[in-house]
Amino acid sequence: MGGAKEYALREKKKDKKSKKTQTQKKDEKRSAQEEEGMTLRRFSISAVLCIIYLFVSSLITADRSKAMTVQRTDIDLLRRAAPEIRGMSDAIAHYTMGIVCDNYGDASGAMIHYEKALASTPDISEIYLRIGADQLLLGKLDKAESSLKKATEIAPARTKAYVLLAVVYTARGQFDMAEAMHEEALKHDPEDMKILTFLSDILVLQQKLDKAAEVYERILRLRGNDAFLYFNLGLIYSKLNILDKAEANLEKAVEMDKGYTEAQLVLGILYEVDGKYVQAIEQYKKVQENDPVNQESYVRLAQLYHRIGQTEKAIEEGCKLMVLIPGAPEPYIRNFSIYLSEKEYDKAEKVLRSALEKGIGDGMILAGLGYVETVRGRYAGAVNYYEAACKKEPDNERYRFSLATVYDQSGNKKKAEEILADLVSRGTGLPEVYNYLGYMYVEEGKELEEAMRLIKRSLEMDPENGAYIDSLGWAYFRKGELVKAREELERAVKYLPDDSTVREHLGDVYAACGELDKASVEWKKALDLGPDDEAEKKIKKDLKKIKKGGR
Repeated sequence: MGGAKEYALREKKKDKKSKKTQTQKKDEKRSAQEEEGMTLRRFSISAVLCIIYLFVSSLITADRSKAMTVQRTDIDLLRRAAPEIRGMSDAIAHYTMGIVCDNYGDASGAMIHYEKALASTPDISEIYLRIGADQLLLGKLDKAESSLKKATEIAPARTKAYVLLAVVYTARGQFDMAEAMHEEALKHDPEDMKILTFLSDILVLQQKLDKAAEVYERILRLRGNDAFLYFNLGLIYSKLNILDKAEANLEKAVEMDKGYTEAQLVLGILYEVDGKYVQAIEQYKKVQENDPVNQESYVRLAQLYHRIGQTEKAIEEGCKLMVLIPGAPEPYIRNFSIYLSEKEYDKAEKVLRSALEKGIGDGMILAGLGYVETVRGRYAGAVNYYEAACKKEPDNERYRFSLATVYDQSGNKKKAEEILADLVSRGTGLPEVYNYLGYMYVEEGKELEEAMRLIKRSLEMDPENGAYIDSLGWAYFRKGELVKAREELERAVKYLPDDSTVREHLGDVYAACGELDKASVEWKKALDLGPDDEAEKKIKKDLKKIKKGGR
């Protein structure tokens, strides 16, 4: 299915309001959750590595203003770790010089001194730890792993060595090993906040969200006065779709920090997903109070107001965005879409024209005006706007596809085919292009093999699209392959049970197979669903023939 009339009919049907079924409500909620997932994505490997890198640097680098001062604490630590070193002045001197080099950021020089210290004192865990840290900073992961393992062999309770080994494994993407090292470190220091935090990040990276939540709960038992920790735990529970716990932790975060706009925004999204629209609106307004230039809060409020039928308030939020980000086309497009969904075409057009008057001649604005002209059947104006949009954005395939459909609907099939064929030759990623051109060929009764290839290509990209399945069935029908045509069209009607064109096509196939009773049922359903005038005349004519006993 993809011809001009069928396409126009589908577009008109999109404007009809209908009562939402339970399935539609579930789909809407799922869509909101997907949006939320995009908003809540906070954890990344690079972020974790950055944090850990700072930890490594802090481990081996002291205040550089004190770099020339001999650090007696490190020397004392070395002596305590290995009493037998006392009196070995060369080892102590090299170890101390290694610390000085580290303070200056000279990891290579530091390693030279540490290795010289090891020549006479080979069993000092602290030296292996420092060498491993320097090797890690220099990106020598294999050598760092070897040095740090040696540190843990000599001193199994040295937690810093396990943490640095975890860094090595994280850098390699060996998250299971990194997790194991953090767990080992916690055996020796179960309340170390840094280790617990790094472990939770590693667990999130592996999407082990249940375990990550457990670690965060553990952290909060040790330090329950941090709004950021409650925020992160709320994010984790939201990803687990445990909304009550997610909301409870985010509520705690915003209670502890009244100006925590990010937590307020996320809490608003969760309320929205949970159907708590009043609370969601309250949170979005709090974000605006704390951060008047937070664009997402206005977008969210506009979408929510529109969802609950408060159109004017939705428009008002869009107008606020126009002031907030002058010159941006998005607020105009949002208000345009709201008016369009209400079939208030005059207001929709007025919004876009006001954008043009302000010098916002963006492709989206022009394409929107092209759509309004198309809906009103003013194809010449639609062509002009879509051509202007294509001129603004020559590589925008959707604008070019829309231009082709308008040419088709206006009767200029040659021009439409030229644009569609060009998009196909460029390997477009839009499956609707292949389907539309293929269906045009089928309707014209030409190049049926090419039409089949194009339609099958669209189905490779979107295998459960009922319109594309209908196109394939109709192509088989035109080729006289009734068994295959019937199979595909019966499959199409399962996806699009309320589509008059699919019903009409299936009726035609049944009639061709001699099953006139079934054909009559399908055609009557097609009439009830409201086909265009030409299709109605054809169907009524076929039904009349059936009553007379002929076909």
